[in-house]
Amino acid sequence: MIPDGRVARIHRHPNVAGMTLLARDSPPVRLRPAIARPGWNCCAVAIADRLGVVVDGDAYFRALKHALMEARREIIIVGWEFDSRTRLDRTGPQSPPNEIGALLDHLVRSRPDLSVRVLIWDSAMIYAFNREFAGLVKMDWLTHRRLRFRLDDSHPLGASHHQKIVVVDNAVAFVGGLDITSQRWDSRDHLPDDPRRTDPAFSTYPPFHDIMAVVSGDAASALAEIARKRWRQAVGEELLPPASGDARKLWPPSVTVLMGGVDMAIACTCPSWDGETPVREVEQLYADMIAAARQFIYMENQYFASRRIADLLEDRLARADCPEIVLVNPGAPVSLVERSTMGVARARLLRRLAACDLFGRLHVYTPMVAGADVKVHAKLMIVDDEALRIGSSNLNNRSMGLDTECDVLVEADADLGVQAAIRALRHDLMAEHLGTRPAQVALAEERAGSLHGAIAGLSGGERTLVPLDDREPDEIVQILSESHLPDPEEPVETLVCLDQSMPGSARRSLKVRVRAVVALLLALALAGATGPWLAPDGWRAASAALAWAEGLREQVWALPAAVGFFVAAGLLRLPVSVAILLTGAVLGLWAGSALSLTGALASAASLYGLGRRLGRVRIRRLAGWRVNRVNRALERHGIMAMMLLRLMPVADFPVVNLVAGASAVGFRDFVIGTLVGMAPGIIALSVLGDRLGVVLRTPSVANIAVLGLATMLVIAAQLGVVSRLSRARAPAPGRPG
Repeated sequence: MIPDGRVARIHRHPNVAGMTLLARDSPPVRLRPAIARPGWNCCAVAIADRLGVVVDGDAYFRALKHALMEARREIIIVGWEFDSRTRLDRTGPQSPPNEIGALLDHLVRSRPDLSVRVLIWDSAMIYAFNREFAGLVKMDWLTHRRLRFRLDDSHPLGASHHQKIVVVDNAVAFVGGLDITSQRWDSRDHLPDDPRRTDPAFSTYPPFHDIMAVVSGDAASALAEIARKRWRQAVGEELLPPASGDARKLWPPSVTVLMGGVDMAIACTCPSWDGETPVREVEQLYADMIAAARQFIYMENQYFASRRIADLLEDRLARADCPEIVLVNPGAPVSLVERSTMGVARARLLRRLAACDLFGRLHVYTPMVAGADVKVHAKLMIVDDEALRIGSSNLNNRSMGLDTECDVLVEADADLGVQAAIRALRHDLMAEHLGTRPAQVALAEERAGSLHGAIAGLSGGERTLVPLDDREPDEIVQILSESHLPDPEEPVETLVCLDQSMPGSARRSLKVRVRAVVALLLALALAGATGPWLAPDGWRAASAALAWAEGLREQVWALPAAVGFFVAAGLLRLPVSVAILLTGAVLGLWAGSALSLTGALASAASLYGLGRRLGRVRIRRLAGWRVNRVNRALERHGIMAMMLLRLMPVADFPVVNLVAGASAVGFRDFVIGTLVGMAPGIIALSVLGDRLGVVLRTPSVANIAVLGLATMLVIAAQLGVVSRLSRARAPAPGRPG
C-alpha cells in the first residue's frame, strides 16, 4: 500500500494562511460523501506516503528516539508540556543519551547541519508544581546555540497551546495526544505496579493510555508548516523549510505501516488573537463526523464536557437511525481542575443524553486493570471503520475554540484495504482495554452484532471496560464548573468588544483612562512636592482635612456612611477610583482595601438589584440597543465575564451592574466575579492612596519618590493590559476555519 509514484497537484485555499491542499489526479469513486472539506472543517489535505499508529508512551518514545537519532537537518517540537529529563527508551540500552534534553543537545553538537526548535506552552501557575523547574534555563541557556527552546505565550487569557507535533527533517511527523514529559510513559500492559512507570518528582503514577499517529511524505510537510507557523506567531521568526530527508531511514522500524498513499486531512483550532481570524475546524469536523455516522461511533478521549458535542449527539440519539456510540473515558478525575471541567460537566451531559437515548445506543466505559483506573488521555474517533481521526483535541469546550489544537483524519473512500486497517486498529485498541486478542474482539463483535455486545461478552477479567459512574463531585467543584472558568468556549478577551457596545462615555478606551489616572496622580505628587513652599495655606488645609477625616474613624456611623458614599457614587456615576484613593489615604492600605471592596460590592449589588427590578426592556431603552451584546456575553460567560469586566475597565461600572442585574447572570456569579475581578485594582489603588496620605502628612523627597514609583508600577500594569487587549482584538469569526 506504498504510493505508486503518482503526481499530486498543489492548490492553495484562500482561508488557510499558507497551508497547501494536495489532491490526487484521479481520486477513487467514493461510497459516501467525503467528510473532509478544506476551508470548512480542515485546513489541508495531503498525501501520507506511510501512516502508522503508536499506542501508549512506551511505543511512542522508542519510535521518537529512532527518528531523532536519524535527524540530519531539522527537528521541530511543539507541545503543551515538556520535561528535559524524560527517558525515551526504558527497555533497552541507555546510550547515547536517553533523556530527551540531553539527547537533543548531543545531536546538535555532533551534527553541524542540524537545528532543533522546541516550543512549549508558557503554562499557568496552576500547573507549575507538576512541571520541570527552570526548564527554560536548562534547555535554552545551558545547551548548544542551535537548540532553541521557547515558551509560547502568544494566546488569549486562559488559553493554552495544546498541539502535540514533532517533525523530523520535514519528512516524518508525529501528531496526537502525547507530550514528551513526565507521567506519560506506560506499556500496553498497563501493569498496576510497573517499576518503569516512574519519572523525576513522580515515584509512581497510575497506568496511562494515549495514541499518536506517525506519517511521512507530503502529510509530514503539511504538519511541519503548522509547526513553523506556530513558531512564527510565538517567537516572531520565519523558518524556511529544509529539503526533506530520507523518510525510509527516519521511519521507526518498530512502527508498522498501517496504510500508505492515503489522503490525510488536517484540522485545527486557533482562537482569536493578534488580528488572526479564529479557526474552529476541529469543532466542525466533529460535527460532520457525527452526522456522517451510519453504523457506529467509537471514541477514546480524556474528557466529555463539550456542550456542542453533546447537542449533536442528543440530536442523533433521539432518531431511529442513530448509530451505536461507544465512548471510552477515564474514571474519577483527581485534580480540582479536572473535576470541575470533566467531572461535573460529564455527569450532567451523560444524564441528559441518557434521557433522550430512546433506542439504547449510547455506552460509556472506563478501562480498569486489576481494579485500578487507566488514565485515558487519547483523542481518537472512528466512524463506521470508514474514518479514522487522531489528534490533540479533547471533547471539551476549550478544544473547540480556545486552545490551539491539531487533529488528522483519514477516510477509507472505496479502499477496502484502508477500511480493514482502520477496523484492525479499533479491534486492537478494544483488545488492549479488555485484556484479550484483536481476533477475539472481531469474533465477539460478529456474534453480538454490535460493539457494546462484544464489550459486554468480553468484560469481567482483570483487564476490562466497566460502565462509567456518573456521580457528580462536591459543591465547590460544581461552583467552578458553573462559572465556566476552567473550560470556556472562546477567548475571554473577546469580551473587550463590550466597551464598543456600551452607551455614552463607556466607549472610552483603556488608554484614555490610563492617561487620566496618570494626570491625576502626577498632579497630586506635584502638589505634595511643592505645596509646603508654594502654597503653605493650601497644604495646611489639606492636612487638616485629612486629620479631620481620620478622626471620623472612631464614630459608630463612619463605616455605614463610607459604604453609603460608595453606593451614592455608583448611582451618580462618579468615578469609584477616586473614592478608593481617598479611602486608602485616610485608612491606609489594608483597612482602606477592605472598606473599598465592601463599598464597591455594596454599590454593585444595589445597581444589580435596580437592574433586576427595571428589567431587560427598560435597561435597553435607557442604555441603547447595543446593550444586547453585553447581555448575551454576561449570560454566556457568567463569572468569567464579570471578572474580566472588573479586571479590565472597558465599561462604566454602573452600566455593567445594571445590565448584569437585568440579564440572567445569577447573583452568586455576579458577586464572585466582582469580588475576584475588583480585588487587584482596589489593592493597587489603595496602595497609591496610602502613599498619597503619607505624602500629605510628611511631604519628604523619599515619600514623594515612593509615591511616584508606586504610580509608575500601576501605570505599567495598566499599559500591559492595554497592549495585551490590543492583540486580542480579532476579526469577527465567519465560517468555521
